[in-house]
Amino acid sequence: MDEFTLREELLKREDSTRQFKRQIDSQDHLSSEIVAFLNSRGGRIYVGVEDDATILGLSPNEVDALANTISNACSQFINPPCSVLTFNVATTDGTVVVIEVPDGPDKPYQDRKKRFWLKKGPDKRQITERTELRRLFQGGHVTYADASAVPGTSLEDLDIELLRRFYEEKFPGENLADEPDEIMRQLQGIRLMVGERLGLSAVMLFGKRPSSVLPEFNIKAVWYKGKDQGGTEFHDSRRFEGTLQSQYDQGMSFFRKWNSKVQSGSFNEDGEAEIPELVFEELLVNALVHRDYFIADSVKLFIFDDRIEVRSPGTLPNRLTEEEALRGIGRDRNPLLLSLAYQLMNYRGSRSGLKRVRAAVPDVVLKNDIEAEEVAVIVPVKEWK
Repeated sequence: MDEFTLREELLKREDSTRQFKRQIDSQDHLSSEIVAFLNSRGGRIYVGVEDDATILGLSPNEVDALANTISNACSQFINPPCSVLTFNVATTDGTVVVIEVPDGPDKPYQDRKKRFWLKKGPDKRQITERTELRRLFQGGHVTYADASAVPGTSLEDLDIELLRRFYEEKFPGENLADEPDEIMRQLQGIRLMVGERLGLSAVMLFGKRPSSVLPEFNIKAVWYKGKDQGGTEFHDSRRFEGTLQSQYDQGMSFFRKWNSKVQSGSFNEDGEAEIPELVFEELLVNALVHRDYFIADSVKLFIFDDRIEVRSPGTLPNRLTEEEALRGIGRDRNPLLLSLAYQLMNYRGSRSGLKRVRAAVPDVVLKNDIEAEEVAVIVPVKEWK
């Protein structure tokens, strides 16, 4: 990195990937800053720079001392230990040390005082809530939301006949037991129960009333009049609850209603489908099975005059990029749910859904919104009256 590139970066000011520090006061302070970047998606700490992006620089002695501080912080003050890159950039106003922190591969990281930190815009915040901590552990493949126990649930919350049909299809020659204790043992064996509690996958795939125990995990669908999400006029607005299969079926009906009317522009005439149904199938099932179930929020289906948006809680997992996702590269966030979904839903399980969508709609856009913790797939459509 040269001085010109450095100054260009500083002009962008502080955000969730850039932090300015006049100096580092202590190893504890530095370690907490590094931990926040490791637990987020990485970033850079610019030392020798004021909050307003003015370069004050470091003396040669300060640069040497900082090198030792960085080394000790990464090896002794952060658990698990980590590695960072450093760049000493000479400028006309003095030397700036740039600490490049990667997206941590062994999340979650904590400082010497056993605190977990995350970046939130230009600042950091300590993580104390169990849900957020579990999401950090998921990022390090220590735990998964889809296999976690749902408090207050039991076998009574399952549609046993639906479960029985699934079990006997998945395991030919085996039958689901009749006795509750034996059913529980069978479900524990395939990770659909954790002790005496149902796992999240069991509730969302086979629950009698999933919304009664997991009310946030539904679909909110709005067909707006116009192009603005802030608009108050709409053609239709729905909330879809139930099992994932039920939500999928309701969501597809919602899309089909739009697709059959959009060409004619009239609710009293039949129209010609504009978007291949495969596009809606892939986007909807991907949103349901790949969403982050550690985030208590709904999947959103928004239809506007010029576009369709499918919004799913959670960012792309494990450093997956937008382009990689559109090319069919995948990372499993909910491995248990995925292993079961292809037998219950229109899910092919080959990680090629977005690739097929792109083939059908070449100008489809995928946005990985890190700040909002949401993935949005946007399908442009022809405006209609």
